[in-house]
Amino acid sequence: IQGGVFGRARRASPSGQSRLDSIDLRPYARTCVASRLPFSASLPSSFDVPKPLLPGISIKQYNSPMTDPTPPLPFPGRRADAHKGDFGRVLMIGGSRGMAGSVALSAIAALKTGSGLVSAAVPDGCLETVASFHPGVMTIAVGDDENGTFDITAKLPSIAAYDVVGCGPGMRTGRGSIRIVESLLHRSDVARVLDADAINVISAHSLLDSPALPRDQSNLVLTPHPGELARLTGVPSSDRHDQVAAATELAQKHGCTIVVKGGPTVVVGLTADKRVECHVNTTGNPGMATAGSGDVLTGVIASLIGQGLDGPEASKLGVYLHGLAGDLAAKDRSQAGLVCTDIIDQLPVAIGSM
Repeated sequence: IQGGVFGRARRASPSGQSRLDSIDLRPYARTCVASRLPFSASLPSSFDVPKPLLPGISIKQYNSPMTDPTPPLPFPGRRADAHKGDFGRVLMIGGSRGMAGSVALSAIAALKTGSGLVSAAVPDGCLETVASFHPGVMTIAVGDDENGTFDITAKLPSIAAYDVVGCGPGMRTGRGSIRIVESLLHRSDVARVLDADAINVISAHSLLDSPALPRDQSNLVLTPHPGELARLTGVPSSDRHDQVAAATELAQKHGCTIVVKGGPTVVVGLTADKRVECHVNTTGNPGMATAGSGDVLTGVIASLIGQGLDGPEASKLGVYLHGLAGDLAAKDRSQAGLVCTDIIDQLPVAIGSM
């Protein structure tokens, strides 16, 4: 199993099937939901959490076979008389010279997950490159500087015209990027999914600590990998347990959803009654540890928000679909040979299997 495991579980049976008969998730959330963990390898003999990190936590627990994962919620339905505007207007912001593919991957993943309209706002110099990846992605030129990144004077399109904004993939962390991310953090009226360099900008300039920031960030989703989360929280990437605990505290403080990427991925967010929930994903495999995989996930989550799910729901279903597409791709291509575009290709198949 890649990464950390959250609690204690029985030793696996000879067949590899096991149950979460005794799982202790107290270190991770005010209310923790542990549905199922993915197992593509045999279990170690025990999983013990050395110490509680957040004492006094109530536990909500589901025991179920680990080898039979099911979706955390249904995929959004479609009316017979629907049109493309009904399935979300998504804006992806990112890209730079040499990293145009990142934002393109996010935009294409949003299309493949069902978005009706997807636009990519990119530095002017890489617009043609991004546009060449897929004819269904609309591109918007934004002013760039001599480094091929967003210029500090760059003007974005009207954010209010979109149902959700994704930002960060391939963007780099220059002055123009800082200005863009700071402005998005103040737009609490719009759903936002921030990844990659958008998270690095937040960390480098402590943007979440700004007293001018709107208190309600319930429609903000952050999707850090362990290195990005280390920069955001100060907890080293080698300490998976403490990273999840730190993400829990961050989600509680700001009301946002945090997708702690890894094996397994953990979604930390608020319930309808403002309790913190920790959801352990059930799909995915080590073959997905490949360049661009996180960019794909950003597009998937943004797409689901555009189709009507809130941040926690879209994140839970998004990581499930992303992992399932990766599992299907690995079966077809092998884990070692899996690349991010294979995950994108399998997204419609994964959705169709639900």
